[in-house]
Order: sequence, then structure tokens, then C-alpha cells
Amino acid sequence: MYKRILLATDGSPTAETAERIGAALAGTTKGALTIVHAFEDPGRAEDAVARAVALAEGEGVRTDAVLTPEEPVAAVIETAEQKDADLIVIGSRGLFQQEQVFGSVVRKVASQAPCDVLLTRAREDPTLLEEAVPYRRILIATDGSATADRAARKGFALAKRLQAAVTLAFVGHPKTGELVLQDTAVTIGADAEIEPTLVIREGDAAEEITALAADEGYDLVVIGNRGLAGAKALVLGSVPLAIAEYAPCDVLIARTIAQSLDEIGKGEGGIVVTGDHKVAVFRDGKGKVHALSAKCTHMGCTVKWNPADTTWDCPCHGSRFAPGGQVVNGPAAKPLAPTDL
Repeated sequence: MYKRILLATDGSPTAETAERIGAALAGTTKGALTIVHAFEDPGRAEDAVARAVALAEGEGVRTDAVLTPEEPVAAVIETAEQKDADLIVIGSRGLFQQEQVFGSVVRKVASQAPCDVLLTRAREDPTLLEEAVPYRRILIATDGSATADRAARKGFALAKRLQAAVTLAFVGHPKTGELVLQDTAVTIGADAEIEPTLVIREGDAAEEITALAADEGYDLVVIGNRGLAGAKALVLGSVPLAIAEYAPCDVLIARTIAQSLDEIGKGEGGIVVTGDHKVAVFRDGKGKVHALSAKCTHMGCTVKWNPADTTWDCPCHGSRFAPGGQVVNGPAAKPLAPTDL
């Protein structure tokens, strides 16, 4: 798991946590680490990644660096696409020191990334920073849905790799919670050979998961990115983004948008992984399936389904396509190409 990790950094003091954790995870998984830096001053670009490179080398991790004048969000997303990254590690403050705790760059990366995103909280105390790598206590939030199960599998796999303890949490009706948590523990936890602690809470999901993380001192919260797509992507009221903003610890947003064909209903679209490529699938009102290449014809980034406007949107440069692949807005000039499932 996580064999291709992308670390986004601006070289600032607050970015050191992300750099250390990215290097440590790559070392643990024996993966490769790509360091991306969107520079404002080309004369300082190499200095900005020097610490990250040194930390990775200290973990015995092979690295490469991408230094680009591209706008930060596009730089991170495009590099993740090009490197086929499994995970993006980024400080929750963002790529510019003047951003707030959950900066606009981070919010966009979290909602538009083609892979999982790990948001790290800066540790100013060096002792706390050392102790935070790797994670020892992981909180996995689930509601029992298919997308939550995908996130849980990733959380359990990471916990197994790190030999971390796991707590499974459900927010909602207690009877439902008992069924969901027991099923998840048996079907997913058993596969990872981990027996999790089970917790049920009632109330607002984001508030309860955030409070649980704070009350019990977890190192990491794992949650799926359901609700981050389309028009809701930048709404902080969505559960994943609210947890990402307010949780006192690091947050792993596991990408669960990729779907099976039978999960896509009439009038809906989604990304289906088939073989070694991604397919943009739209099921029309009559139930007919339309399969298109998921790569934007401008620069090759993976498009996302926008349920509000029923379009395929490119997160890198803003191109939009109709459900059938026709160009709605540039800069893309060519439609998405039909393909087979």
C-alpha cells in the first residue's frame, strides 16, 4: 500500500511535519517519494525542498523532485496524475504560510485529488513530531456504506503496516451502529488480522468524530471522501471536509469515488476502474451506459463527475464536458473519447 507517495511542500517550518510523515510512510511501505514544490521565487525553489529530500534520504527512501511555477493546486493534482500517486501528503495549513489552518489550496487538493490525501497538523514541539511518526492509534469513521467500507479497508491496511491500534466509530442510531460495526469488524478487520475497539455515538457525524478524536487522543482519523464531489466539493458542511478542518490530529481522506458499474444509477456518472485504466461512466435516463476515457483531453488529468451540473469536470484547469463527452468549457478542445469497459 502507498507505494507512490507525493509530498507537497513549500519548505516552511509548518511543512516539516508533512515532510517527516511523508518520508516515514514511504520508508515503512518501501515506496517512492515525489516532492512537489510550486515556487514563487525560482531562485529559492531548490532550497525549499532540501529539507524534505534530506529527511527522505534519512529513511532510505528514493526520491525525485518536481519544481514548477504552476499554480499550487494544479501543480499538486497534475503531478499526482503523472506519477500515478497512491497518496498525497500535505500540511493542513496549505502551501503558503499566510493561509489559515485549513487553507484554500489544501481544501481544493483534498476535494479534487485523484488519490488519497493525508492532511498533517504541524507539530511545533520536535518531541511531539518524532512521536507522531508512525501513527500508533487510528480512528476509522464508517456509516456502513460501500464507500465507507472502501475507506475502512485502507485504514485497516495502513494500521496493519504500522502495527497500530484501531477504533471503529459509527455516529447514528445505536442498533444500526451495532450491526454496521460488527459487520465491518468481521469482514474487514479480520482480513487485516486486527480486532478493533467499537464506538457508537449519536449526534452530528462531523462533530462527534472530531470530539472523539480530541477526547481520546487519536493520532489519525480515516474517513472516506464521499460528499466531496461536484458542487459540494468546497462546502465545509460536508462531513469529510468538516472533520479535515476541525479534527485535532492528522486526517486521511481515502478516495472512494471510483465505483462499480452497478452503483451508478440513471442520470448519474462515476469513475470505474477497469484493468489498469479509469473509465468515466454515465448511465442515461433509459439506463444505457456511456463509457468514456476519464482523461481530460487538455493535459490528461482525471475528470470528476459533477452531479449538480451533470458534467465531467477537470480539476486541473477547469475544462468541462457533457455527459456524452462533448466539450462544454475549455481549455480542452477535444471531447472525451469513447472507450470500452
